[in-house]
Amino acid sequence: MKSTLHISRNSIDKCIEKILINEQIDGSVIGPSVYSMNCFSPIYEHVNKNNLPIIVPKFPLIYSNIDKLKFPTSGQRFLVFGGGSLIDFVKVCAKRDKISLTVLLSSISNDGFSSNFSSLKANETSYNQSYPSKAPQSVYACLPLLTKHMPHKFWVSALGELLSKLNVLEDLKVDNKVKEFDQTPFSNIEPFINKYTKRNESSLIEIIKQLYSFSLLMKTDSSWCSRSEHEFEKLYADSKLSHGQLVLMGALVAMKIRCIYKLPDLYERLLYYCRKLEISLELKQGFDTILELNTYKRMKKLSSVRPERFGLWNLVDSTTVDWKIIIKEIIKELELS
Repeated sequence: MKSTLHISRNSIDKCIEKILINEQIDGSVIGPSVYSMNCFSPIYEHVNKNNLPIIVPKFPLIYSNIDKLKFPTSGQRFLVFGGGSLIDFVKVCAKRDKISLTVLLSSISNDGFSSNFSSLKANETSYNQSYPSKAPQSVYACLPLLTKHMPHKFWVSALGELLSKLNVLEDLKVDNKVKEFDQTPFSNIEPFINKYTKRNESSLIEIIKQLYSFSLLMKTDSSWCSRSEHEFEKLYADSKLSHGQLVLMGALVAMKIRCIYKLPDLYERLLYYCRKLEISLELKQGFDTILELNTYKRMKKLSSVRPERFGLWNLVDSTTVDWKIIIKEIIKELELS
């Protein structure tokens, strides 16, 4: 069943009241970090007033911990309020316990909120892996909540997630197993970026809709939305950088290598879009950190992270690349942009 997206201009108070009534919510799962957000108070008040149970996971949201979150009764519907990691974790538990979910987005940092798959670490030290999960029946985006309370880093992450799909499209084109596919979500990206002016309600709505459209592509796995740029993200998932920032950095790396190896690339266009969206500084800082911490050697592993997911790193052996030089060149070109 396809998730239904609801975009609301109602106040946080009115939005949560509508969700509890229309969705017939039996309880809620709240991310620990949202307690520090001012927007949480009206949500808590409504849930508490209706005597609904509140579950707050206080353990790492990794696959080996899924037995620590169990729903009381199958067939119930729970509201999930939190970020991408919480949503992914709860979706896996919901599939196991036959629970229906309604999601209230606290941020728009990735594109997996409506998919049938979840990206989680198997344990504390592993890469993120895809696990079958249960897509929420409804997803709510409360515009006043996201406009007022979503930190800038999640806005950057959302833009990064969206732009990185240009790299996914290039990988899909060279995957012989992919015959024909709907390119509509991909073709909508550049027109939006070209008319983008600033963070406002209009651009927020468009980003939500586009990320939602990509989420719906993931019917059997995440291969339509995750290719060579995500291999980079997996190698640096232990950093403090957001998911979207990492996948866009991965897309820049992939496009740079395509450019060097004279493969079809959008490297210069990607640099231009980063400048237009005013996110070049955040990307440069991310690459600077890789150089400062001397972790650029990790990129030698790009071809071995996920070879079964065909993409650039099946065509180019990452162990043969001088990554220090590549990162320095990208930093210089981001400065110029």
